[in-house]
Amino acid sequence: MKKTDLLGLLAELFEYKIIRDEFQNEYVLFKSNPLNTVDNIEDKTKFEAIENHVHLIENIKIGEFDKLTEIAHSLGNALLNNLKSTFPDKSFTVFVTIKLHDDMIIRFHQKWENEEPYFNVNDFTSSNEKVILFE
Repeated sequence: MKKTDLLGLLAELFEYKIIRDEFQNEYVLFKSNPLNTVDNIEDKTKFEAIENHVHLIENIKIGEFDKLTEIAHSLGNALLNNLKSTFPDKSFTVFVTIKLHDDMIIRFHQKWENEEPYFNVNDFTSSNEKVILFE
């Protein structure tokens, strides 16, 4: 990936839009997401988490894993703080996943009433994968 492409991707992490469903529920999505309306959302958490995921790095090598874990903490906190600042009346959960020989992904969703977070971080105990939670 070119440096300018990576920087553009990082900048897009801090641009959002709101779309509504037929019940006027407000979903916060990355501005680059092509959706403008939605209907029939059964699991709001899952919908936002899937729509708001960005692959940052591919094919993570063993020598990159620990450094990317440090970077994940900075990016996850930055995204969460920006969401809180932009939408002070909403609550969010941010996840960064890092999987060896696979990808580093950042995603977020709102904390929806009566819905569990998208990931249970306790389910990820492998030394080849980390899921870091920010709330």
